[in-house]
Amino acid sequence: MKNKIMIYDINDPKQYEDEINYWKDIHPEEKLSILQDLREQYIYLFNKKKLYDESRKGLRRVYKFSKLSQS
Repeated sequence: MKNKIMIYDINDPKQYEDEINYWKDIHPEEKLSILQDLREQYIYLFNKKKLYDESRKGLRRVYKFSKLSQS
């Protein structure tokens, strides 16, 4: 699939219809991939690597605790 770039007038309501249709039409795995790319760009651009790493440690602890509780 080729990517295309579209330029809109900010006051053009058609822009929103195109965006909605685009997100409706793509596969859920592609949506997650795009979301992950955006997260990584944010982390890199705003120098949030340390904060991101710390939050992942906390998430692993919660997951581990939840997994043990279910056993």
